[in-house]
Amino acid sequence: MVSPVLVSCGDDDGELSSAYVDSITTDYLRANRFGIFSMSLDLFEKAGYLDLLDQKGVTVFMPTNYSIKHYMKQKEYMLHQETGNETLTYTYDDLVKDLPLFKDSLKMYIVEQQVNRSDLEKMSGEAVTLKCMLGCDMNISLKKTKLYTENVPNSVNKYLYYTFIINGLDESSNVPLQDKDVSNYCQTSGLITKTGILHVLRDEHPLFFNRYEYK
Repeated sequence: MVSPVLVSCGDDDGELSSAYVDSITTDYLRANRFGIFSMSLDLFEKAGYLDLLDQKGVTVFMPTNYSIKHYMKQKEYMLHQETGNETLTYTYDDLVKDLPLFKDSLKMYIVEQQVNRSDLEKMSGEAVTLKCMLGCDMNISLKKTKLYTENVPNSVNKYLYYTFIINGLDESSNVPLQDKDVSNYCQTSGLITKTGILHVLRDEHPLFFNRYEYK
């Protein structure tokens, strides 16, 4: 899997680089040498939304192939539970066939304005709540963390978090499970392409912020 990048810019293998990318968002994602966005881009293309990723001035929170594979495992487990037949599989072809059922949900990964780390640092609480292209409320924030630097003295980094808000932004941990917001951090954040801002969600991100777990 990919190592997180906690600074304002980075390649998807954890190597630091300039925040500025001399290409449009989709071309940058296609050029990833590990090919970790191939399935994600294919879904956006088959849904007819690929051009939205390159729309001028948007912010994209891109899931990797790992998120899609995790979702497929969830669907496969659900099939086993519903039918009692554990030999059934759920493949990428099955996912594509089901695309009309969920394609609009892909829009939750696009915000129709630019939001970068530097923007959040200037905001009260280093957070902002905006509507994604799907129309759902999403909270974008910077949070201090010692993750991956526990043994490094005086090292406090900040992850960029993208949170799907359910029935209002959670103000405490005492929230019913069905109303708990679903939050994921970005393993790479702050890339500035020719068309907008790009953040990459961590590999473990549950596609569409679903909470269904498989064993």
